[in-house]
Amino acid sequence: MSIIKAVSPYIHKSSLNFKLPPYQAWIEWGGWTAPAHYPPRLLHGFAFRWELPQLPKHRAEARLRFVEPVSIHFDTFPDYSRYEIVPMVWDCWPKYFEMMVEWLKKHYVRTAIFTSRQTAERMRNALPRVNILWCPEAIDPAPYHASKGLTDRSIDVLEFGRSNQRVINADRLQQIHLADGRQLRHVATFQGGHFIYSNEQLYDAMADARIAIALPRSMTQPEVAGDIETLTQRYWECMLSRMVMVGHAPQELVDLIGYNPVIELREDIPAEDLITDVLSHISDYQPLVDRNRETALRIGTWRVRMKMVMEWLESVGYNVRG
Repeated sequence: MSIIKAVSPYIHKSSLNFKLPPYQAWIEWGGWTAPAHYPPRLLHGFAFRWELPQLPKHRAEARLRFVEPVSIHFDTFPDYSRYEIVPMVWDCWPKYFEMMVEWLKKHYVRTAIFTSRQTAERMRNALPRVNILWCPEAIDPAPYHASKGLTDRSIDVLEFGRSNQRVINADRLQQIHLADGRQLRHVATFQGGHFIYSNEQLYDAMADARIAIALPRSMTQPEVAGDIETLTQRYWECMLSRMVMVGHAPQELVDLIGYNPVIELREDIPAEDLITDVLSHISDYQPLVDRNRETALRIGTWRVRMKMVMEWLESVGYNVRG
């Protein structure tokens, strides 16, 4: 059995790194680790664009690396030249498929992990001899708090992350008056090209919001995602914060947890009218958001997911811990 050692993703001091929690969960379960050897800042451009020469592979060890196709050279630097790489891959959208397949072939990858089920299935078809695992997206629950019940929250609709303008008319939302006579309070965290909240302020806003817009990238940015409808961290964030999700649940999420946690958009009613209706009956949704938080804590954490990954790696021939 080859020993497999995880390598920390690059730490960006100015921003959160969504690839760090799975690495930390690996450590919590006692997984082997190896030091990172990212190049000095001055050489980052080189590491992103070009690769080092291939050297004879270390036969007794492999490296688990946390990667995105757009930065695959940097994310695996410099281990791809000396070790078997087991990549755990986020954001492998259709425009990266061909490049990713060629990179896996070039580096004789025999085991790979993808966070999108559809992508994993397509990679299995393209690379039938490679061990491929679908590992659903997960989250570190620590920053997210349940806070107040829905009726006591002050933000009616919260939009964060990517724009939902293709599906939700923000201007119309801001013109809605609710049954109690007050104007709907709609907060979008990305305004004028800038985020208006720090990370801590965003966590507080989530815990003070009644509804969150939750849509997969295939609906908000189809030019990027194509037909890849995948579970992202946003759904877990909403569930942990006990917000009512209005939008669309990826089938991955429904299959994973056994029910649909999202109030689905309907063809027979404008999205803004559906949101208004939910707000008019907001207390009816308290049992749903309570269930969603419990489910996220039970199923959606990286600690749960990494245990599954380690057991699978052991089943395909790796020694993951001492």
